[in-house]
Amino acid sequence: MMHLALLIALTCVGADADSQAVSNVKAEHRNGQTFVTWTDVAEGAAGAAYRYAVYRADRPITQADLAGMKPCVAGVLNNAAVRFGHAFDPKKRIDPKTPMAVIREGGEPLPHWSGLAVVTPPKSGKAWYAVVATDRAGTALTRVVPGESATTEPIEETVAPIQPVKIIDAKDRRAPYSRAWVITGKQGLALSVSLHASSWRGGGASRHGDYYLYWARPEWGWRQGLPGVFSVKERTGTLILESRDAIVCPKQKGPLAFQTRWFGYSCVPQWADHAAPRAYNFTEQRVLWLIDWTIRRYGADPDRVTCGGGSMGAWGSMTFAMRHPEVFAAVYPNRPRTRQRFLPSLARCGDISGSARDTADAKHLMADGVTPYFQRMDMVRFVSEHRGDLPFLGWCCGRRDGFASWQEQVDMVKALAEARHGFAFAWNNGNHSSGAAPMRQVTKWYPASRFARNVSYPAFSRSSIDDDPGPGDPKAGDMTGGINLGFAWKDVVDSPDTWAVTLSNGLCAAPMTVDVTPRRCQSFKPKPGEALAWTAAAGASGSVAADRWGLVTVEKVAIKPGEEVRVAVKRRS
Repeated sequence: MMHLALLIALTCVGADADSQAVSNVKAEHRNGQTFVTWTDVAEGAAGAAYRYAVYRADRPITQADLAGMKPCVAGVLNNAAVRFGHAFDPKKRIDPKTPMAVIREGGEPLPHWSGLAVVTPPKSGKAWYAVVATDRAGTALTRVVPGESATTEPIEETVAPIQPVKIIDAKDRRAPYSRAWVITGKQGLALSVSLHASSWRGGGASRHGDYYLYWARPEWGWRQGLPGVFSVKERTGTLILESRDAIVCPKQKGPLAFQTRWFGYSCVPQWADHAAPRAYNFTEQRVLWLIDWTIRRYGADPDRVTCGGGSMGAWGSMTFAMRHPEVFAAVYPNRPRTRQRFLPSLARCGDISGSARDTADAKHLMADGVTPYFQRMDMVRFVSEHRGDLPFLGWCCGRRDGFASWQEQVDMVKALAEARHGFAFAWNNGNHSSGAAPMRQVTKWYPASRFARNVSYPAFSRSSIDDDPGPGDPKAGDMTGGINLGFAWKDVVDSPDTWAVTLSNGLCAAPMTVDVTPRRCQSFKPKPGEALAWTAAAGASGSVAADRWGLVTVEKVAIKPGEEVRVAVKRRS
C-alpha cells in the first residue's frame, strides 16, 4: 500500500510540475562560492516529493542544452534553505516555523519554500545557472525557462578561500548563557575541539558563543554545497569549537539525522569517476578546515589545540585526532573504540540497521580504492606503526562497555607502551554510561594545559604502580585502575645536546620506578643508534642508545614518595 501511495503522489507531482516551474532563480557570488536560490515548485507536504538539480555553464542555459549537460549539484531536497540542524525530520522541513538560513552576514533569512545550492566554482570567470525540479530518481519534471528557472545575466566568479556566515554573535546571546562564554578577543588562546556524542535527532551546534553556517566544498561531501554549522565560544581562557556531525541525506527516512561517526561515509560522490561505493573521510576534512579557519579568525595558538569527546565523540577523537600530530597536542577520548567496527553508508541513509559493520569485510575501501577502511580505522595498528610524535593520548573506559570492547583497550595500552608514546588510561567496572567517570583521574594528572606541539614532555611506560588491566577479558585483572597516573613534571630542558626534566608522582606510597622517554623534542634530536649518557638524582647514571627511530628511553627511573627526581640525558662530546 505504501508503494502504491508513493506512486500516486509522484504521478500527481509530475502533473503539477508540468504547469509550474522553478521560479525566481538568483545567483550571487562571494568568498569563492556562488549562492543559487530559487522558489520551489510546491510548498509544504506537496513539495516533499521534489528534488532539484542545478546546472552551471559559461553561457546562458536553455532547455535544449540540458541533453548534453550534467548537473553541478543534484538531489537537493525541498525547502533546502532551512537552517541546517533544524530539519533532519521531514516534518520540520515543511514546518513554516522552522528557521531559515542566512547567506550573508547581517542579512535576512531566506523565505520559506526557498531552494538553496552553494557552488564552489573550479575556475574564475563568468557563469550562468539553471534549476530544474526532478523526482527522487532524478528525472526532470520542469523545464528551463530563462528569467524564471535560469539566469539571463552572467555572474562573475572568482576562486578564493571560502568563508562561513556568522548568524549569531556571542554578545547577543540571552543571559545567563552569554555571561559565562563571552569571547574576549584575546589572542593566543588554546583551542579545544569538542566532538559530540551520538544524537540521532540531530540539532545545531552550541547555544553559546558565535554561531556560523557554512557550505562544503565539492571534496567534502557526496555533493558539493552540503550545509554545516559550528560555534566558537570561550571559557576560562580557552576557545572551544563545536560542530555538528550529520549531513543532509538524499534518502531521508523518518526523523533521524545521518551521522558520520566523525569520519565520513561510504558513497559514490556525484563528482567521482568510479562506480562502486568507497569510504570517504569527508567529515574529517571538514573539521580540519574548521580548525584552521578558527585559528586564523580568532588568533588561537596553533600549537595548543586539543580534542575530546564522549562515546561517538570519543571514537572521532581516537580515529581522527590521533592521526594528526601536525594539528593536535593532546587528545582525550572518553570511552572510545580503538578499532572502528562501523562504516556509515549513504546507500542506506537514515536506516540505522543498514550501515556496514563487518570488520572482516575487505570490500570496504577508502577513497583511493586500495586501502581497506577497517584497516585504516584500526588505531592500535596505527600507533604501533607510527613511532614519531603523536598527540598525547588520555582516555578512559568501563570494562563492561557494550560499544567499545575491553580487549581493544588493553591492546591499545600495549601498543602505546611498546612504541613509547605519551599516554594515560583509567578504567572502572562500568558500562558505556558509568565508564565515563575515570576520565577525572586522567585530566587531573594530565590537563590539556600541560601540552603544546612545540613543548617537549616526558612519556611514561612500565610504571611499577600501574594497575593490571588483564589480558583483555573484562573479568580478569583489576576491576578499577589506571596506567601512568600520578605523574607531574617541570623544568624541561630541550637543547641540541641535553634533555632534562624534574619528575614526581603524587600516587606512589613506596619507592617506584618508571621508564621515561623524551617526546615532542624541538631541539634534542639524537640519531638512531647514537650512544648517550643519563643521570638521575641520588647518583644514578648510565648509558643508553637511541633506538632506530631516534627515541631515547631511560629505564627504571627511581621515584620516592613525596620527592622529586631530576633526570637528564646528554649527547656524548
